[in-house]
Parts: sequence; C-alpha cells; structure tokens
Amino acid sequence: MNTEKSFPPSVKSAVDMIKDITGNTCELNCACYYISGIEAAVVSEEGLAGALVQNEMLAEAFAQAENHAPKNGEKLVDMLFGSLLVSPDKTIVTLTDDALIRLFSGYSLIIVDGSSRVIAFGTQMFGARSVSAPISDQTVYGSQEAFTENVRVSISQVRRRLKTPDLRFEMLTAGGLSKTDVCIAYVKGRADNSALSDVRKRINSIKLDTVLSGGYIRPYLEKGYTRTLFSPSRLTERPDTTAAALAEGKIAVLTDGTPFALILPARFAESFTTPDDMAGKPLYVSFIRWLKYLAFFLATLFPGLYAAAVFEPESFAFKLLLNLYSAEESSQFPLGVEVIIITLLLEILREAGIRLPKAVGSAVSIVGGLIIGDAAVKCGIISAPLLILVGLTATSSFVIPELSQQTSVMRIVFILAGTLAGMYGLACALILMLANICAVDELSVCYTAPLIPFDKKRFSAVLWQKQGDKAADN
Repeated sequence: MNTEKSFPPSVKSAVDMIKDITGNTCELNCACYYISGIEAAVVSEEGLAGALVQNEMLAEAFAQAENHAPKNGEKLVDMLFGSLLVSPDKTIVTLTDDALIRLFSGYSLIIVDGSSRVIAFGTQMFGARSVSAPISDQTVYGSQEAFTENVRVSISQVRRRLKTPDLRFEMLTAGGLSKTDVCIAYVKGRADNSALSDVRKRINSIKLDTVLSGGYIRPYLEKGYTRTLFSPSRLTERPDTTAAALAEGKIAVLTDGTPFALILPARFAESFTTPDDMAGKPLYVSFIRWLKYLAFFLATLFPGLYAAAVFEPESFAFKLLLNLYSAEESSQFPLGVEVIIITLLLEILREAGIRLPKAVGSAVSIVGGLIIGDAAVKCGIISAPLLILVGLTATSSFVIPELSQQTSVMRIVFILAGTLAGMYGLACALILMLANICAVDELSVCYTAPLIPFDKKRFSAVLWQKQGDKAADN
C-alpha cells in the first residue's frame, strides 16, 4: 500500500488512515482528547514509546493549551509545537510515510482536528540490553565497555570519548520494510570527503527489504566483497577502538540492532594491534606483535608445510624423520589426507563451540577434542604428531580472532596445495594469496599499506611499537 499521502484535516479520518495502513495492529495505541472543544488524538506504539514520559509531557502541554483557548486546530498545533510541548526531539510531519517511520521508532504522534500537520515528539522507551564488557575483542588494560544493539546508545558511547564538535553523525535508513537506522560517523576535516560521499551513495543504493544487522550492508560497502579473501573493513564492538579510528580519519558505520561498528577503510597490519598496545612498554608490545605475526604464519602455512614435506623428506632432521615415519606407519591414510581430516575436525569443533551456549560450548570443544583425537590416534586414522600440529595451529589462530575466517580458508588451501604439489604448490598458492591481498583497494586506501605502497615511517610502526605511536596507526 502506498503510504506517501498527506494527512486529512479530520482527526477521525487521520486515525482511520493510520489504522488502515497498519492493519489495526494490536500494539497501536490511540487516545482522544478535547482541548477547548478541539478534538486531538495521540497515537503511539506499545513497547516502543514510554507511557509515563508521554503522559507527563502531554498533561502539562494540554493544560496550558486549555488556558490559552486556541480558536482552531492550526492555532493549537502552532501553540503545542512552539512552546507548550516541552520536548527536545519534536518535528512537524505532513506525510503518513514519515509519520509511520517515526511512530515505529518510538515517537508519539499528536493529530489535531482541523489541521493536516502532525506533531511527532520523542518518547522512546523500548527495552535494550545494558552496556556490558566486550566478548570478541577483549583487552586487559583497555575499556571494559562494548556497544549495544541500540544505535543511539552506541552514538553516545563514541561521543563521550570524542567531545570535539567536529565529530559528526549522519543518520540514514536502509531496508524497504525494516527502515533500519544506519549511522555514519566521522570527524570533519580528517575524513576524506570523497570517501564519505562514496559511503553515502553505497548505503543509499541498498535495495534490500530488510536490514537486520551490519552484515547486511557490508557487501555494499566493499566493492570486491565476493572476490577478495580479506576484507577492507573491520568490525569492532569497542567504542574506544572506534573513537581511535575516527581520530585517524576513518569512517565508522553503526547499524541499529548490531553491537558492532564497521570501520573502513582497514589495513592488514591493523589486525595485529590492540588497545593494550598503548598501555604496555614499547619493547614488550613489539615482542607481542612479532608473536602475532608468527602465530598468523603457523595458523595458515604450518599444516601445509607439514603436508608438503612428504615430497621433500630431506628437509627434516634424520632423527625427527625416523620418529615421524614410525608414527605415520600405523596410520591408514596418506599424510595429506590425515592433515585434511584433522583440520576439518578442528573447524567442526570450533564452530560447535561458538554456536552452543557458553556453559556447554567450551566443554564440547575440550571433551570432543580430547576424546575424538585420542580415539582417532588409537584407531590409526591420524598419527600422534598431527595432534601436536593441530593443537599448535588452533592456538595460533586464536591469537588473531579478527582474521579467523581468513586463516581457516587459507589453511585448507595451503594443505591442498602442499598435498598435491609439495613446496611448488605452496609457493603458487602463496603468490595467488598475495595477489588477492594486494588487489584490495577500498576508498583509495591500499589494504597492504604501508608495505605496498611502501612508506618507511609507517612501516617501522608495523614492525615495532615506539613511544607515542598510536596503537592503530600502522
């Protein structure tokens, strides 16, 4: 049904129009009042608008309007909107489409007989999850505060950390049915204007009926979303990380219903930094950063190297080679098949641990890994050294949770390449992966910067932390 209609000047007709458009849905509340003989109706949504806040505002405003004795509906609307209705968030709407969007966002509507103008004022009081500690992006010395699903609360969390008037928030809507609030945050003078314009166009170009989380709009913000393995944007549930990114000139996109901010453009090296970097000694932070690089190498390439070693057994020390040979002798499958089986088993256990409730998920991962792994070794499906390999690989992948999806895919690719073609296959797969990474260029920022293109000053910050360096400025 087309809702781009103007309100009729009759209260009864206007209320009937709203009921007809909404199918007289059960949570729609309509109350009628008479102010100096002029009929008025207040329309609100149960569960979205706070009844107590609404009643307090209306009681005082209607009492004062009664004393002023307006002559007609237009005068009453002018009086209520002008000074009598004490609300910092109020506006005049004339189209039913605009009125319904505000109604379903927690606003209350005042419809006055004799006027086609409707007053919408903010009475939002819907239930929301309270601010809690981050789950996926934890720190030791950083803030213990995470975003919530309410985009207004998330905006306030960022504003408390950046009190500059140059911090701007632009509210857009996405989704033909959901009309989801999508907020673009940036610092004026630091964010690139062409990049901002591009982000606005991409959000406005979304043709989806429903946008229920930030994941719905992410493919529209990334040009090569389906063609590249790595993502030129990053997700964070931390307001302090978002504030730091905004201060560097980046753009953040907050979506109502999602406790994560989408920051773009992102770079590969930023995945290895945390807010704790600013709280630690530069020498220790540099050491931890190199450990993360090593963990990324182990999580992606190590299983493939082990599988490729079959083609070049001379790469092992003689005693180690004998031990591995004796362990593999009891196995029923080739080495490459064993590595693939244990890697897929690891991914299944990891996914089960994520999807199950917390009280059960960790127990399933630990017990499943111990029991299944031990039984697989005794049955000769896999060898004992592979359990060490998969344990090291799994632990290394947990060090960089932001790249967990990429490491899972690359691990399988490198295992297949190493199994089929040895070191030559690994080299080819590595070259293809590097080409895929270098192809990521979002909003005129190369994903591999500052290595490609090379920037000596910024590249030194990638390798080690210096006193006064920004944790996220790589």
